[in-house]
Amino acid sequence: MEIMEGINRRNFIKGSAVVGGMLAAGGLWRAVETGIFNAGQGPAYEAWGKSYGGFEGLINAAILAANAHNSQPWLFKLGDSSIDVKADTNRNLGPADPYLREMYISLGCAVENITIAAKAMGYSPQITYFPNEQDNRHIAKMELAAGIPFYSELHAAIPKRHMNRGPYDTNHPVSQEAIEALMNLNPEESAVKLFVFDSPKDKLRIGEAMVEATKAFIADKEQIAVDSKWTRLSWKDIEKYKDGITIDSQGLPAFIRVIAKMLPPMSQEKNNQFWLDTLKNKQVGTAAAFGFIAVRDLADYQQIVKAGQLWQRIHLWATVQGLGMQIINQLSERRDRELALGLPHRFGDTLREILKVPQWHSVIQFRMGYPTIEALPSPRRPIKDVISNLNAS
Repeated sequence: MEIMEGINRRNFIKGSAVVGGMLAAGGLWRAVETGIFNAGQGPAYEAWGKSYGGFEGLINAAILAANAHNSQPWLFKLGDSSIDVKADTNRNLGPADPYLREMYISLGCAVENITIAAKAMGYSPQITYFPNEQDNRHIAKMELAAGIPFYSELHAAIPKRHMNRGPYDTNHPVSQEAIEALMNLNPEESAVKLFVFDSPKDKLRIGEAMVEATKAFIADKEQIAVDSKWTRLSWKDIEKYKDGITIDSQGLPAFIRVIAKMLPPMSQEKNNQFWLDTLKNKQVGTAAAFGFIAVRDLADYQQIVKAGQLWQRIHLWATVQGLGMQIINQLSERRDRELALGLPHRFGDTLREILKVPQWHSVIQFRMGYPTIEALPSPRRPIKDVISNLNAS
């Protein structure tokens, strides 16, 4: 099934007829099972619409952060005037993230949301990264002293930010002023750096590299199995786990999304081919620009966490500007897989060739552009499920 460029009147009527026929043919049970009538609703989505005061509000902001595969690998401990941020390593991505870099990026996104929300609520946050040298799961201790409330557009964007995997408007480039504003979101470049590419030549080269990395990811049975683990196709699973990748978050036109839910799940082979075709034609093929976030030292987890903080700022800023953003990290996932297995550095070399600066190593790659389809929210675990004793295993 191919994603359509947009929804015109003829396509809408055709799609409506197909859906109506499916329902008339006895598919109502399937519609209920897959949550056709409940997209973005229910307990799994309550965090996006709720407002809390105090530390609960900060934790709610944290759980709305961007994170790899919607694995939500975080736990929090609340003190009288502090919040400890800890990695839930049971929610790691295995072969897709052998060095846990995407886990630390995700935690950096949560730290950034807490920071922004804390300032808006009148706290002055002070962050100590990895306060326990013996425990790399203890990401940060955030001391929250009283301060003056600082409201920002980024804070208002926290419950509106969603990854947009749909096609972007190829007739609407990202202006140089917008790119400069993006660069200014990272005033300190000593450990983390943003690269932006928007020339036709660079976009073609990067798009081809992302497609090749995705082919290699699909061909790796252990890596591709991670996608299946975190895919939530039934409404029952969404309500049970409140995490993972859903059909609603895939950037499909409305009636195609409905049909995708009504039809039986595709085979793994067809699903892989659909992903590859979508990536090539609807995602990298419509990107107005690509961004790469890089660190100086891949082994320095504090730099990785700060890369996640920068990504969260970028995505919140883009939300305010009406820009769509999507991480496409197969290049760095394959680079890390090569390192873990001792394979030739095919994609590691590709990343270095793209950046052309050997001392910087990309940990996040993303596309940007003006969306043609509204992004829908992903499920989130509630506050009560992410508050934990910091010493728990």
